[in-house]
Amino acid sequence: MSTNDSQTIAVLGAGSWGTALAMLLARNDHKVNLWSHNAEHAAAMQQSRENNRYLPGLTFAEKLSVSADIEVTFKNVTNILIVVPSHAFRETLKTIKPFLTSNHTVAWATKGLETDSNKLLHQVAREELGEKISLAVISGPTFAKEVAQGLPGAVTVASDDQKLSLEWANLLHNDHFRAYTGDDVVGVELGGACKNVIAIAAGIADGMG
Repeated sequence: MSTNDSQTIAVLGAGSWGTALAMLLARNDHKVNLWSHNAEHAAAMQQSRENNRYLPGLTFAEKLSVSADIEVTFKNVTNILIVVPSHAFRETLKTIKPFLTSNHTVAWATKGLETDSNKLLHQVAREELGEKISLAVISGPTFAKEVAQGLPGAVTVASDDQKLSLEWANLLHNDHFRAYTGDDVVGVELGGACKNVIAIAAGIADGMG
């Protein structure tokens, strides 16, 4: 797949990171259906054409639409990107499972482990979705606001399916945003989970001199 092949992509989760990735994909000329669990928030974003709550002042591309209706979000979609908090990851999988077929692919940019079980998210995904759905994890040293602004950034897409990791990398990749591929799903998940902890610790150490 080339970066010029336009797709329709569902992005689930309208926080700062989900919105930023939706904006990136829409700038890459893909039609993006951004889903929020909060109908009021979804309607406000669709009307104002920005996420005033998390990324104020950054305007959505024309190809990005927002809805709280999961059926509308899934219309004509093959590729699904989950960007909800880790504590909501399993519940989101349960919500979308009735709509999934073997033709769908599911990727996530959620960082962290499942709160109660401490399971890695690919383990949770396999438990909920079985073996027929192709899965990928996306993570990297990124800041949502910078990605939304179109500043340089990079992520790794990891999957047991090399074709799938390449597909998602092509969807995300552009002149200022690099998407690399790999097969170390556990390493990428743990890297994403540890990054914020290390960043907070570094900030505290810096603040203390």
